[in-house]
Amino acid sequence: MLSRHYDRKIDIYVKTYVSDGYGGQIASDVFVKSVYAKITTNAGSKFVNFGIQDFKNPTIFSVRGKKNGIEYTENHFVKYKGKELYIKGIQDYSIDTEEINLYADSLWELEV
Repeated sequence: MLSRHYDRKIDIYVKTYVSDGYGGQIASDVFVKSVYAKITTNAGSKFVNFGIQDFKNPTIFSVRGKKNGIEYTENHFVKYKGKELYIKGIQDYSIDTEEINLYADSLWELEV
């Protein structure tokens, strides 16, 4: 993929648990890195082909793998335009993990 296809800047975070000082733990978002990505929305059929059946807002982030220096896991999530999209699947689609698809989705919202 050409470098100019990565035209959107996204922030990668990981959720960790830290001590709250009272013997418990609280969830904390830790910033990992800002990377450039190609974003594909309305990707429901690709999610189903990948094996993910439950989704609300399917989005695929195509990012560089080795060049960014991040070992992506499903504990990571993406912040883009004020929304948090959680990674549900990771697909290497090139030789030597140079290009990676991150299948991300927003959380289900409870209807009251």
